[in-house]
Amino acid sequence: MVFDEVVATMGISRGQLMMYIIELWDEEYVCNEVLHLGTKDSLAIHSILSYEKFLFMADSFNNKIYKYDLSSKEVYETNVGRDPRHMCMDNKNMYVANFESDNISIIDLESFTLSGSIPAGIKAHDVKYNPINNSLYTTCYEENLLMEYSIEEGKSRNIKTDGKPMHLFLQEDTIIVMTYYVNGNIQTKINLIDLNEGKITDIIVIEGLISDFQLDYENNILYMINIMDKCLYMVDAEAKEVIKKLYMGGYPEAVTIGNCIYVTNSKKQEITLIDKKGLRIISSVELNFVPDLIKVIHY
Repeated sequence: MVFDEVVATMGISRGQLMMYIIELWDEEYVCNEVLHLGTKDSLAIHSILSYEKFLFMADSFNNKIYKYDLSSKEVYETNVGRDPRHMCMDNKNMYVANFESDNISIIDLESFTLSGSIPAGIKAHDVKYNPINNSLYTTCYEENLLMEYSIEEGKSRNIKTDGKPMHLFLQEDTIIVMTYYVNGNIQTKINLIDLNEGKITDIIVIEGLISDFQLDYENNILYMINIMDKCLYMVDAEAKEVIKKLYMGGYPEAVTIGNCIYVTNSKKQEITLIDKKGLRIISSVELNFVPDLIKVIHY
Protein backbone atom coordinates (compact mmCIF):
# COMPACT_ATOMS: atom_id res chain seq x y z
CA MET A 1 0.00 0.00 0.00
CA VAL A 2 1.48 3.33 -1.05
CA PHE A 3 1.07 6.49 0.96
CA ASP A 4 2.10 9.67 -0.82
CA GLU A 5 2.60 12.62 1.50
CA VAL A 6 4.88 15.63 1.70
CA VAL A 7 6.37 16.45 5.10
CA ALA A 8 8.90 18.87 6.50
CA THR A 9 11.33 17.50 9.04
CA MET A 10 14.26 18.99 10.89
CA GLY A 11 17.41 16.89 10.73
CA ILE A 12 21.08 16.88 11.62
CA SER A 13 23.72 15.76 9.16
CA ARG A 14 27.47 16.13 9.80
CA GLY A 15 26.84 18.63 12.57
CA GLN A 16 24.59 20.83 10.41
CA LEU A 17 20.93 21.55 11.06
CA MET A 18 18.78 21.16 7.96
CA MET A 19 15.13 21.32 7.05
CA TYR A 20 14.18 18.58 4.59
CA ILE A 21 11.08 18.65 2.41
CA ILE A 22 10.45 15.02 1.58
CA GLU A 23 7.89 12.78 -0.07
CA LEU A 24 7.15 9.57 1.82
CA TRP A 25 6.44 6.41 -0.18
CA ASP A 26 5.96 3.24 1.87
CA GLU A 27 9.52 2.37 2.95
CA GLU A 28 11.23 4.95 0.76
CA TYR A 29 11.43 8.70 0.51
CA VAL A 30 12.34 11.33 -2.04
CA CYS A 31 14.02 14.50 -0.82
CA ASN A 32 12.61 17.45 -2.78
CA GLU A 33 14.41 20.28 -0.99
CA VAL A 34 17.09 20.82 1.63
CA LEU A 35 17.36 24.11 3.50
CA HIS A 36 20.63 24.65 5.35
CA LEU A 37 19.97 26.51 8.60
CA GLY A 38 23.39 26.49 10.28
CA THR A 39 25.42 24.45 12.73
CA LYS A 40 23.40 22.45 15.24
CA ASP A 41 24.74 24.62 18.10
CA SER A 42 23.95 27.98 16.47
CA LEU A 43 20.14 27.74 16.59
CA ALA A 44 17.36 25.66 18.15
CA ILE A 45 14.15 25.13 16.20
CA HIS A 46 11.45 24.36 18.76
CA SER A 47 8.41 24.07 16.46
CA ILE A 48 7.27 24.15 12.83
CA LEU A 49 3.99 25.55 11.52
CA SER A 50 2.62 24.90 8.01
CA TYR A 51 0.33 27.58 6.63
CA GLU A 52 -0.71 27.96 2.98
CA LYS A 53 2.52 28.02 0.90
CA PHE A 54 4.75 28.84 3.86
CA LEU A 55 6.60 27.04 6.63
CA PHE A 56 7.31 28.92 9.86
CA MET A 57 10.01 27.92 12.36
CA ALA A 58 10.46 29.18 15.93
CA ASP A 59 14.15 29.57 16.83
CA SER A 60 14.35 29.57 20.64
CA PHE A 61 18.11 30.22 20.65
CA ASN A 62 18.15 33.37 18.51
CA ASN A 63 14.66 34.68 19.42
CA LYS A 64 13.49 34.65 15.82
CA ILE A 65 10.72 33.31 13.62
CA TYR A 66 11.74 32.18 10.14
CA LYS A 67 9.34 32.09 7.19
CA TYR A 68 10.18 29.81 4.28
CA ASP A 69 8.31 30.41 1.02
CA LEU A 70 7.74 26.99 -0.58
CA SER A 71 7.19 28.63 -3.99
CA SER A 72 10.04 31.15 -4.23
CA LYS A 73 12.38 29.20 -1.88
CA GLU A 74 13.18 32.43 -0.05
CA VAL A 75 13.69 32.71 3.72
CA TYR A 76 12.54 35.68 5.80
CA GLU A 77 13.03 36.32 9.51
CA THR A 78 11.70 38.56 12.25
CA ASN A 79 12.59 39.08 15.91
CA VAL A 80 10.23 38.14 18.74
CA GLY A 81 10.45 37.77 22.54
CA ARG A 82 12.95 35.60 24.39
CA ASP A 83 12.82 31.84 23.79
CA PRO A 84 9.87 31.53 21.36
CA ARG A 85 8.21 28.11 21.57
CA HIS A 86 4.96 27.75 19.60
CA MET A 87 2.95 29.74 17.06
CA CYS A 88 -0.61 30.15 15.81
CA MET A 89 -2.41 32.63 13.58
CA ASP A 90 -5.64 34.21 12.51
CA ASN A 91 -6.19 35.83 9.07
CA LYS A 92 -3.97 38.87 9.80
CA ASN A 93 -1.50 38.02 12.55
CA MET A 94 0.77 35.34 13.90
CA TYR A 95 0.99 34.90 17.67
CA VAL A 96 4.12 33.50 19.32
CA ALA A 97 4.39 32.24 22.92
CA ASN A 98 7.72 33.35 24.43
CA PHE A 99 8.89 31.16 27.31
CA GLU A 100 11.47 33.49 28.85
CA SER A 101 9.85 36.89 28.30
CA ASP A 102 6.41 35.74 29.54
CA ASN A 103 4.49 37.27 26.67
CA ILE A 104 2.94 36.67 23.27
CA SER A 105 4.52 38.39 20.27
CA ILE A 106 2.23 39.66 17.51
CA ILE A 107 3.57 39.43 13.95
CA ASP A 108 1.80 41.12 11.05
CA LEU A 109 1.50 38.40 8.40
CA GLU A 110 1.53 40.72 5.38
CA SER A 111 4.73 42.56 6.30
CA PHE A 112 6.12 39.76 8.50
CA THR A 113 7.22 42.26 11.14
CA LEU A 114 6.74 42.42 14.90
CA SER A 115 3.76 44.69 15.56
CA GLY A 116 3.11 44.27 19.30
CA SER A 117 2.96 41.98 22.30
CA ILE A 118 0.45 40.67 24.83
CA PRO A 119 1.38 40.02 28.48
CA ALA A 120 1.08 36.38 29.49
CA GLY A 121 1.68 34.31 32.60
CA ILE A 122 5.08 32.99 33.63
CA LYS A 123 6.76 30.65 31.09
CA ALA A 124 4.30 30.90 28.19
CA HIS A 125 4.80 27.76 26.09
CA ASP A 126 1.95 26.99 23.68
CA VAL A 127 -0.63 29.26 22.08
CA LYS A 128 -3.78 28.55 20.06
CA TYR A 129 -6.31 30.85 18.36
CA ASN A 130 -10.05 30.22 18.71
CA PRO A 131 -12.02 31.81 15.82
CA ILE A 132 -15.34 31.15 17.58
CA ASN A 133 -14.72 33.74 20.31
CA ASN A 134 -11.73 35.53 18.71
CA SER A 135 -9.50 34.62 21.65
CA LEU A 136 -6.02 33.25 22.32
CA TYR A 137 -5.24 30.43 24.75
CA THR A 138 -1.76 30.19 26.24
CA THR A 139 -0.24 27.62 28.60
CA CYS A 140 1.70 29.26 31.44
CA TYR A 141 4.00 26.50 32.65
CA GLU A 142 5.30 27.99 35.89
CA GLU A 143 1.90 29.05 37.22
CA ASN A 144 -0.19 25.92 36.53
CA LEU A 145 -2.68 27.91 34.52
CA LEU A 146 -4.11 28.52 31.08
CA MET A 147 -4.63 32.14 30.02
CA GLU A 148 -7.57 33.08 27.81
CA TYR A 149 -7.13 36.45 26.08
CA SER A 150 -9.94 38.17 24.17
CA ILE A 151 -8.37 39.94 21.19
CA GLU A 152 -11.42 42.15 20.66
CA GLU A 153 -11.86 43.21 24.29
CA GLY A 154 -8.23 43.06 25.43
CA LYS A 155 -9.30 41.18 28.56
CA SER A 156 -7.99 37.93 29.99
CA ARG A 157 -9.07 35.23 32.42
CA ASN A 158 -6.98 32.51 34.04
CA ILE A 159 -7.99 28.85 34.16
CA LYS A 160 -6.24 26.60 36.66
CA THR A 161 -4.70 23.34 35.43
CA ASP A 162 -3.78 20.18 37.31
CA GLY A 163 -0.02 20.14 36.75
CA LYS A 164 2.36 22.31 34.74
CA PRO A 165 0.78 22.93 31.32
CA MET A 166 2.75 22.51 28.09
CA HIS A 167 0.65 21.80 24.98
CA LEU A 168 -3.02 22.38 24.20
CA PHE A 169 -5.68 21.80 21.57
CA LEU A 170 -9.08 23.42 21.14
CA GLN A 171 -12.34 21.68 20.36
CA GLU A 172 -15.75 23.30 19.98
CA ASP A 173 -16.54 23.41 23.70
CA THR A 174 -13.48 21.74 25.26
CA ILE A 175 -9.86 22.68 25.81
CA ILE A 176 -7.41 19.77 25.96
CA VAL A 177 -4.28 20.62 27.94
CA MET A 178 -1.26 18.39 28.53
CA THR A 179 0.43 18.95 31.90
CA TYR A 180 3.33 17.50 33.87
CA TYR A 181 2.92 16.41 37.48
CA VAL A 182 5.75 15.22 39.72
CA ASN A 183 5.00 13.52 43.03
CA GLY A 184 7.77 10.99 43.46
CA ASN A 185 6.96 9.64 39.98
CA ILE A 186 6.52 11.63 36.80
CA GLN A 187 3.02 11.69 35.39
CA THR A 188 1.48 13.36 32.39
CA LYS A 189 -2.08 14.55 32.84
CA ILE A 190 -4.50 15.37 30.05
CA ASN A 191 -6.81 18.07 31.41
CA LEU A 192 -10.22 18.28 29.71
CA ILE A 193 -11.53 21.77 30.43
CA ASP A 194 -15.02 23.12 29.78
CA LEU A 195 -14.47 26.16 27.53
CA ASN A 196 -17.42 28.16 28.84
CA GLU A 197 -17.08 27.46 32.56
CA GLY A 198 -13.29 27.41 32.55
CA LYS A 199 -13.15 24.37 34.81
CA ILE A 200 -11.60 20.91 34.56
CA THR A 201 -14.22 18.24 33.84
CA ASP A 202 -11.98 15.17 33.47
CA ILE A 203 -8.33 14.15 33.76
CA ILE A 204 -6.58 11.32 31.92
CA VAL A 205 -3.39 10.17 33.68
CA ILE A 206 -0.44 8.68 31.79
CA GLU A 207 2.50 7.32 33.76
CA GLY A 208 5.67 8.80 32.28
CA LEU A 209 6.70 11.88 30.32
CA ILE A 210 4.80 12.82 27.17
CA SER A 211 7.08 14.91 24.97
CA ASP A 212 4.74 15.58 22.05
CA PHE A 213 1.08 15.06 21.28
CA GLN A 214 -1.30 15.72 18.42
CA LEU A 215 -5.07 15.66 18.14
CA ASP A 216 -6.72 13.87 15.22
CA TYR A 217 -9.83 16.03 14.94
CA GLU A 218 -11.48 13.68 12.44
CA ASN A 219 -11.37 10.65 14.74
CA ASN A 220 -11.12 12.51 18.07
CA ILE A 221 -7.98 10.59 19.04
CA LEU A 222 -4.89 11.94 20.79
CA TYR A 223 -1.52 10.58 19.70
CA MET A 224 1.15 11.00 22.37
CA ILE A 225 4.86 10.10 22.54
CA ASN A 226 6.01 8.79 25.93
CA ILE A 227 9.79 9.13 26.03
CA MET A 228 10.08 7.02 29.18
CA ASP A 229 8.63 3.76 27.84
CA LYS A 230 9.29 4.65 24.14
CA CYS A 231 5.64 4.11 23.21
CA LEU A 232 3.09 5.99 21.14
CA TYR A 233 -0.16 6.24 23.11
CA MET A 234 -3.57 6.49 21.45
CA VAL A 235 -6.19 8.11 23.66
CA ASP A 236 -9.88 8.30 22.79
CA ALA A 237 -10.71 11.90 23.74
CA GLU A 238 -14.43 11.15 24.01
CA ALA A 239 -14.18 7.91 25.99
CA LYS A 240 -11.30 9.46 27.96
CA GLU A 241 -9.16 6.33 27.95
CA VAL A 242 -6.05 4.83 26.40
CA ILE A 243 -7.21 2.55 23.58
CA LYS A 244 -3.81 1.37 22.37
CA LYS A 245 -0.07 1.90 22.64
CA LEU A 246 2.64 0.98 20.18
CA TYR A 247 6.25 0.37 21.13
CA MET A 248 8.54 2.60 19.06
CA GLY A 249 11.89 1.82 20.69
CA GLY A 250 14.96 3.95 20.02
CA TYR A 251 14.15 7.57 20.83
CA PRO A 252 10.84 8.82 19.38
CA GLU A 253 10.98 12.59 18.89
CA ALA A 254 7.86 14.06 17.29
CA VAL A 255 4.50 13.10 15.80
CA THR A 256 2.36 14.59 13.04
CA ILE A 257 -0.90 13.54 11.36
CA GLY A 258 -1.81 13.38 7.68
CA ASN A 259 -2.86 10.38 5.60
CA CYS A 260 -0.97 8.40 8.25
CA ILE A 261 0.49 9.07 11.67
CA TYR A 262 4.20 9.82 11.33
CA VAL A 263 6.71 9.51 14.18
CA THR A 264 10.36 10.54 13.90
CA ASN A 265 12.94 8.44 15.75
CA SER A 266 16.37 10.00 16.21
CA LYS A 267 18.14 6.92 17.58
CA LYS A 268 16.81 4.63 14.85
CA GLN A 269 17.23 7.41 12.27
CA GLU A 270 13.84 6.76 10.71
CA ILE A 271 10.23 7.84 10.30
CA THR A 272 7.58 5.31 11.35
CA LEU A 273 4.30 5.22 9.41
CA ILE A 274 1.19 4.19 11.38
CA ASP A 275 -2.22 3.44 9.90
CA LYS A 276 -4.93 5.74 11.29
CA LYS A 277 -7.73 3.18 10.94
CA GLY A 278 -6.04 0.02 12.17
CA LEU A 279 -3.69 1.87 14.55
CA ARG A 280 -0.83 -0.39 13.50
CA ILE A 281 2.69 0.19 12.25
CA ILE A 282 2.81 -0.05 8.47
CA SER A 283 6.48 0.55 7.78
CA SER A 284 9.56 2.52 8.75
CA VAL A 285 11.44 4.79 6.37
CA GLU A 286 15.20 4.80 6.94
CA LEU A 287 16.86 8.21 6.61
CA ASN A 288 20.40 9.40 5.94
CA PHE A 289 20.11 12.08 8.63
CA VAL A 290 19.03 12.25 12.28
CA PRO A 291 15.40 13.49 12.36
CA ASP A 292 13.72 15.64 14.98
CA LEU A 293 10.60 17.72 14.35
CA ILE A 294 8.14 16.71 11.66
CA LYS A 295 5.11 18.42 10.13
CA VAL A 296 2.77 17.41 7.28
CA ILE A 297 2.70 20.18 4.68
CA HIS A 298 -0.76 21.37 3.64
CA TYR A 299 -0.65 23.42 0.44
